[in-house]
Amino acid sequence: MTGTDALEMLGARDLLEALPHATYVCDLHGRVVAYNADAAALLRLPSAASPPYCPADELATLSGAPLRREDSAVAVALRTQARTSPYSYALSWRDGRQLRVRESARPVLAADGSLLGAVCVVENLRETAVYEAAKAGGLAQLVGIFVSDMHGELVEATDEYLRILGYTRDELEQGTFRWDRCTTPEHLMRDHQGIEEALRTGRCRPYEKDYVRKDGSRVPVLIGYALVRPQLNQFIGYVVDLSTRLREYTSVNEVMRAAETGIWDWDTRTGQVIWSDTTKTLLGMSPEYQPHDVHDFIKLLHPEDRDRVGQALQAAIATRTTFRSDFRLRDPDFPDRWLFSQGGVFCDYGGEAVRMSGTLVDISARKQAEQVLRDAIAVRDEFLSVASHELRTPITSILLRAESLLRRLPAPPDPSIKEPLVAALQLIIRQARKIDSLVGDMLDATRLSHKKLFLEPQDADVVELLTTFCSQLCEHDARARTRLHLELPQRGEAPVVAAWDRRRIEQVLDNLVSNAFKYGADHPVTLRLTLPRPDTARIEVEDHGIGIAPEARAKLFQPFERAHRVGSFSGLGLGLYIAREIVQAHHGSITLESEPGVGTTFRVDLPLAPGTA
Repeated sequence: MTGTDALEMLGARDLLEALPHATYVCDLHGRVVAYNADAAALLRLPSAASPPYCPADELATLSGAPLRREDSAVAVALRTQARTSPYSYALSWRDGRQLRVRESARPVLAADGSLLGAVCVVENLRETAVYEAAKAGGLAQLVGIFVSDMHGELVEATDEYLRILGYTRDELEQGTFRWDRCTTPEHLMRDHQGIEEALRTGRCRPYEKDYVRKDGSRVPVLIGYALVRPQLNQFIGYVVDLSTRLREYTSVNEVMRAAETGIWDWDTRTGQVIWSDTTKTLLGMSPEYQPHDVHDFIKLLHPEDRDRVGQALQAAIATRTTFRSDFRLRDPDFPDRWLFSQGGVFCDYGGEAVRMSGTLVDISARKQAEQVLRDAIAVRDEFLSVASHELRTPITSILLRAESLLRRLPAPPDPSIKEPLVAALQLIIRQARKIDSLVGDMLDATRLSHKKLFLEPQDADVVELLTTFCSQLCEHDARARTRLHLELPQRGEAPVVAAWDRRRIEQVLDNLVSNAFKYGADHPVTLRLTLPRPDTARIEVEDHGIGIAPEARAKLFQPFERAHRVGSFSGLGLGLYIAREIVQAHHGSITLESEPGVGTTFRVDLPLAPGTA
C-alpha cells in the first residue's frame, strides 16, 4: 500500500492542516508521507517531490548518541500497535542547528484491523523549557513567570507572579483576572509598545511599570517577555517585584552611609544618573542636588583628571569590564580630597551595555599615607646613597693598604712572628672585601629603586669568563680552592660568545657562589655551564646544604628578604634581588630548585650573541 493510499483511507489530507500542532503521518516503514505546515517548519521536512523521508535519521538522544529508527516514537507505535508515551529528542541538522522536541505517536488501523501507518504529534520543547526550568528551580521563588497571549489571557503563571498581583491559583484557573486589567491606565500604552516589539523582534526589552493588585494597591515591577508560540501569539514573561528591591536598596543605602560609601547608577541609554546622599556629600554637593547626566559628574573633577576618568568610563562600557579610577575634585574647598570609584557594566540580551552601577569612597587618608611612605623611601634611599659613597673611600683605602702590607711584609728573624701577622692582614682583607660588597649592594639597591642600573655590554667568551672568575675567586677565598668545582661543556670549534656586562655577570656569580658557600654546610659547590638551546647559555650554581623552605621561595628575590632567620647567617638580603634585576636587564631569567636538607640549585638563563654555537 502506498502513502497516498493510506491517506485516502484515513481521509486526513485536509485534517492535517486544521490541527493546531505540528503533525505528520508515516507509512508502515516509518517514512513521512504527509504533514502540515507547522511540522514542515519545525522539522524542516523536504518538499512533496522529495523521496520518502524518515525523521529518525535526523534525531539524537539527549546524551548526544544517534537515535536508531527502531527507538523512535513512530517505530514503537508501529511495532506495538499502541499509543506511545511522549519521547524527548535532541534534533541536529547538518547546518549545526539544534532543537529539542517531544513526540508522541499512535497507530492508524483500517476497518479490518490491519495496520496502515502512524500519526505523530511534535511539541517544541524550546517554547516551554524556560518556564518549566524556572518552575523546577529556585528562580520561580524570586521572579514571577507567566505564559499569556497578546490579548491579556493568562495561560499559566508561577506562585510568585500570583503573589505579586494578590490572586490565587483557583482564580487563575477560573479566568477571574487578566494581566491587561491589572496594568495601570498610564502604562497600557507601554505594554502595547512592548508587545509590538516582541512581535517584530521576538522579544521585548525589560521596562518598569505599576501593577494594580487585587486589593487596589499598586506595586512597582520590572517586566519583560519573549514570543514563544508565534502561531498562537503567546508570550513567556517575567516580573520582578521592585518594592522589595526598593526596601533592600534603602537598607543597603543605610549601611553604605554608615561606612561612608556612596552609590551611583547610570543608565547609558537615557543618560540618567542617580546618586545616593553619601555620593553627593563626597562630591561636595547638597542632598537636594540632582545630576542630569554623567557630564555633571565629570565637571566636578579636577581638570587634570577629567580626561583620564572619562576615558576609563568609555573603555569599561566598550569592553564590558569593571570601571576603576581615582581622582581629585575641582572644588578648592577640598584640595587634598582623593576619591576612588568602581562600577560594573550591565548588558541586555543582545550584549549592549545599558547600565553601569558602582560605589564611591574617600581615599584621602590612603593617599596621604602613600605620600608619607614615598617620602620615607626617598629619605632612606638618599641616606643609603650618601652613606655608601662616604663608606667606600675609607674601605678602599683600608683594603689597598692591607694588601700592600701583605705583599711587602719582610721576613722576620723568627718565622713564628710572621704567621700571626699574615693571618691578621688576611682577616682584615677578607672583612674589608665583605664590607665593600655590602656597600656595593646598598648602592645598587638605591640605583634600582630609581631605575638607574646601567649596563655596559661587550662581547665575551662565556667559557673564559667563568674560568677567570673561578681563578680569581680561588686566589682570595680558601673555600673556593677546596670546594668549588667548575663544569664546562665540551669545547666546540666556535666559541660561546655573549654580549653581556662582564662586571655585572661576575657580580651575579659572586653572589650565588657566596650563598652556596654560606648555606652549603661545607659540602662541595658546583658551577656548571650548559647550552640548552642554540641561543641560550645556562649557568647553574648547585650546593648540597640546608635548602630553602617552599614558603620562603616566593619572597626570596625581594629586597631585604631572607630565606633563613636573621642572626643565623649574615647579610642584608639584597644580593638575590640585585642578581635578579641584573639578569632581567640582560633579558634573561633566574630560577631555583630546592629541597630542605638536600640542597639548592640556582639556574640563570641568559641570551647568547647571534651565530654562536
